[in-house]
Amino acid sequence: MSIKSKRTLTSIITGAIFLVAYAVYALGRDFSSTDLKSWAILLLIFIGISIAAMVLIQILFHLIFAVGTAVKEHEKGDREVERIIEASVVEDEMDALINLKSGHVGSICTGLGFVAALAALALSVPAAIALHIMFGASALGSLIEGGVSIYFYERGV
Repeated sequence: MSIKSKRTLTSIITGAIFLVAYAVYALGRDFSSTDLKSWAILLLIFIGISIAAMVLIQILFHLIFAVGTAVKEHEKGDREVERIIEASVVEDEMDALINLKSGHVGSICTGLGFVAALAALALSVPAAIALHIMFGASALGSLIEGGVSIYFYERGV
């Protein structure tokens, strides 16, 4: 598995953990509440925490990768180790194409979720549930985008 696939898989796992944590927390609360402000604040808190965790985990991932590469390739010298690490973070045309295609799939999933939320509102579902549908669609779109990205990295574009 390539380093870019491993990095994406790390992001997917982190995102899935936060999505499950939010779902467990939210299922314990009353959806029929018309207090959208408290739900919005809760969503913003979870989004902020997940962004901070993603940044921290990606930093740790790259540190572990750099140390692991240095240990594994120590016979080749410092210049070769630096070249390997730099080559792993450089984006080329294939990376741009993979990001474009996976982003397209993720956007479609997110868009379908927003349409589903609007349909739920049209069917007189409580607004809090529509808010959760939009949040879930956004999170699932991101997870699916990561999965498609891994697929393209491993199978080719």
